Amino acid sequence: MAIATVHHWPDPLAGLREMRRVARRVVVFTFDPAGLREFWLTRDYLPTFLRRLHGKVLAEMMGPLGDGLEFRPVPVPHDCADGFYGAFWRRPRAYLDQRVRDGISVFRLLPEDEVATAVARLRADLDSGAWERRYAGVLERDELDLGFRVVVADYAA
Repeated sequence: MAIATVHHWPDPLAGLREMRRVARRVVVFTFDPAGLREFWLTRDYLPTFLRRLHGKVLAEMMGPLGDGLEFRPVPVPHDCADGFYGAFWRRPRAYLDQRVRDGISVFRLLPEDEVATAVARLRADLDSGAWERRYAGVLERDELDLGFRVVVADYAA
């Protein structure tokens, strides 16, 4: 089992191949880059992260696990208590908090100046009401599919 970690491995292909070699069943909680590309925070505030996702396809990323993979969507509830990247999709002010950002690896991977610019733009949009106007539909949702997936590879059969 791997939970929100594969994208941090130095050699994800080798790690996934090893999981396949030693396990009868592999379960990976990860993200579909296509979903994160559409997330308002990525798309509208973090262009470097958006560029890093370009061309990446979840099925290809999980290729070392073999054929017959099951991809299960994991919608994120509006009140998600975990602190991962998409957890605050309906509570955008949380992203202004340095302690929250410190717990999200995306913010550690990006250039500091870009993060500072993104936070300043988000703060300005929240203070002016522009964010609420732009994302009114998001505020009405109880959960949102941001591309997080549980990938299951079952070799026991």
